[in-house]
Amino acid sequence: MNDTPDLGRLIAYCGRLGRQYMDQNLRRAGYDVTPVQSRTLVYLSCCGRREVNQRDLERELRLKPSTINGIVNRLEEKGYILRRTSPEDGRCRLVSLTASGQEKVDTFSATMEDTGKRFSSCLSAAEEEKLQELLIRIIENLESEVNNV
Repeated sequence: MNDTPDLGRLIAYCGRLGRQYMDQNLRRAGYDVTPVQSRTLVYLSCCGRREVNQRDLERELRLKPSTINGIVNRLEEKGYILRRTSPEDGRCRLVSLTASGQEKVDTFSATMEDTGKRFSSCLSAAEEEKLQELLIRIIENLESEVNNV
């Protein structure tokens, strides 16, 4: 019997280790955000000054509404985001980055970049490029399956 874990488990484990590595570095550097909070702040930063529907965060981060609600609550308590009810649809919550939140994104970007580099530091440039191609194919395949369900 083959003792090597299947590809899905290996990819999931790499992701978990990457999140742990980034979390350790963020905490070591004194940042008061978790990896998922940092991903939330970065996503909002990439959206510019526009408000984002909280459901967009759920889709982007691929998390349950209750999990997103907890993340948003904590970031709002820290003053990094603002949340308000949509004037067009009272059921929708709109989220935006505050100036303090943007400053936070700017200060921990180096830590996030370091995490990304750590993933590929043991690979040659050609290996990294090939791995990216393969992972993109896997992602596209899985997204088409997930989105067709």
